[in-house]
Amino acid sequence: MKILSFFSVGILFGIILSKSEAISWFRIHEMFRFESFHMYGIIGTAVALGAAIIWAMKRFKMKTIEGNLVTYNPMPYNLKRHLLAGSIFGLGWGLVGCCPGPMY
Repeated sequence: MKILSFFSVGILFGIILSKSEAISWFRIHEMFRFESFHMYGIIGTAVALGAAIIWAMKRFKMKTIEGNLVTYNPMPYNLKRHLLAGSIFGLGWGLVGCCPGPMY
């Protein structure tokens, strides 16, 4: 039953990506040429929604399906590591012109 819920969430995520045109090469190209706000809006919404969900999980002390308390282990902040990883990810995304999430 658990695997069915994972597949359902994955299919729903794929449908949302398709309907929002996040898988469109043209939309990604527009984003990197600063011609459209469309993809920035999708990415910004995802970041804001993720932050709100994590805040709610911490605030209300939510538990996992097994009943364990959800915990977060913060990683040590390392500016060089973040800049290098972000640069590699961004350059790869820009050079290929394709989002790594829905790439097919």
